[in-house]
Amino acid sequence: MHRRVLACLVVLVVLGGLGAPATSQAEPGRAAERSGRGLEVYVGQVDPSDLGKLALAGLDHEDVATGQAPDGKVAVEVVMNGRQAAALAKDGVELSVKRINGKPASLVAAAQNDAGYEGFRSWSEPGGIADELRDTAAANPGLAKLVPFGTTVQGQEMLAVKVTNNANQVADGSRPAVMYLGAQHAREWITPEMVRRLMHHYIDNYGSDDQITRLLDTTELWFVPVANPD
Repeated sequence: MHRRVLACLVVLVVLGGLGAPATSQAEPGRAAERSGRGLEVYVGQVDPSDLGKLALAGLDHEDVATGQAPDGKVAVEVVMNGRQAAALAKDGVELSVKRINGKPASLVAAAQNDAGYEGFRSWSEPGGIADELRDTAAANPGLAKLVPFGTTVQGQEMLAVKVTNNANQVADGSRPAVMYLGAQHAREWITPEMVRRLMHHYIDNYGSDDQITRLLDTTELWFVPVANPD
C-alpha cells in the first residue's frame, strides 16, 4: 500500500507549488492524518547527522528527498505516516506536514487523482497493454509483428512489436533496427505510455507522412513498452 500511494504523492514532492480545488474527500483525508495511518509528505530542515534516523525509522531513498539548506542543515521531504513522524519527533527530528495553498499535500494529491490522472495502464488485465500489443499487431499485419521473447520469473509472457513495412514477411534483423523499451523497473508508469504512443504514431502515420513512410520502408522499429511485467 505504501508504494501505491507514494506514486501519487511523489508528484507533490516534485511540483510542490501546484494547487488543486477542494474535494469531498477532504474530511476522510484529515481523519487519516489524525489517526496516523495515512501517508503524508513531511518537510523540514535537519542536521546531517539526523539523516540516519530517517533510515532507522524504516524510510529509504524512495521515501526521502534532500536538498541544501542554510547553516549547514539539510532540507528534507519525506513520505511517511503520522506515527513515523511522531516517533521521529521524539527522537529529535521534528518535521511538519507539507501544505499547498493551505491544504495537506495528501489532500491535494487526492484531488488531482479525482480530477483524472489516467496514465497508468495494467499489463495483464483484460484490455491492458499486453492485449493492446496483440490487437495492434493483428490489426496491422502489413506493418506490425507480435514477437514473444521470453517468460518472466512470475510466468508472464514478454512481448515486443516489430514495426516495419511487410513486418511479417521480412526476416527479423534484416534491416537496420532500433528498440524503444520501457518499464525496466517497478512503478515506471510513464515509460510504457511513451513507448506505446510512439508505436501508434509510426503505425498510424505510415503512408501519409513521407518521413515515417521512408523510415518504415528501410528500418525495423522494435517496441517493448513493458520490459518487466512482474
